[in-house]
Amino acid sequence: MLVSLRAPVRGRAAAPPAWLAALPALAVVGLFSAYPVAVMAANSLGLGRPPADGGPTLEHYSRALGSAAVRDALLNSVLIAGGAVLFTLLVAVPVVLRQARDDRAGRGGAAADALLTLPIALPGIIIGFFAIILTGRTGLLGLAWDGFSGLAYTFTGLLVAYVYFCLPRVLGPLRGAAATLDPALAESARTLGASRARVFRTVTLPLLLPAAIETGGTALAVALGGYGTVATLSEGVRLLPLNVANELTTGYRVAASSTLAVVLAAMAVLALVLGRALARLVRRAVAA
Repeated sequence: MLVSLRAPVRGRAAAPPAWLAALPALAVVGLFSAYPVAVMAANSLGLGRPPADGGPTLEHYSRALGSAAVRDALLNSVLIAGGAVLFTLLVAVPVVLRQARDDRAGRGGAAADALLTLPIALPGIIIGFFAIILTGRTGLLGLAWDGFSGLAYTFTGLLVAYVYFCLPRVLGPLRGAAATLDPALAESARTLGASRARVFRTVTLPLLLPAAIETGGTALAVALGGYGTVATLSEGVRLLPLNVANELTTGYRVAASSTLAVVLAAMAVLALVLGRALARLVRRAVAA
């Protein structure tokens, strides 16, 4: 009689649910995102701890939006962040297309890549300092021509600094999208007699446009909340992040600061949502 030496086969343990693996990430998001936003919202409505109590009330919102200084700062934020992102996209599209061609040909330049992505490693205050060195009242370009002297502290100077701030935040994602474009499509259009300009307008740009829109929305959300650059350069031009910080540091007006922070956060979220929604619509239109 043969005796089996095999251990009895037991049923496999049930695999843990997928959401369990996401718990640490959800805890971090809840701790550093959801909870602070909830506290800011409560403070803005007068439902927080003293001195941000006395609610519920919308008085802080009406006072903020009724202030000409806040409205000017909000408008400046939209114009500078939006203008910087738009200009950066115009510059970035030809750059990433060239980078994609070089990568396919094995000619990618590490030095050029490092130079173009350098601003993402720099705090905003350093970018502002760069602007002062170049176009401040005693900056290099200001000494060469009076027209550049003090430019760093103007609306135009802030716009240029924010373009530099936005550059790597647009180039990185857009370069990845450009790398996925099929070069055979453009080559086929060229063999049919289409000019380079027409190929770009009718083939390349429609395929790259959804990624450009989504990238622009993300870069806009980041630029709206940028503080270091404007804190370094602002003398007459005010942006909303400065108002948020000032309300908190000059008088510890928690409710007023929280109100402006909620408005700023809502603008950033709106930029993200609109960018992704519009990109999805354009992607469907191109695929149709």
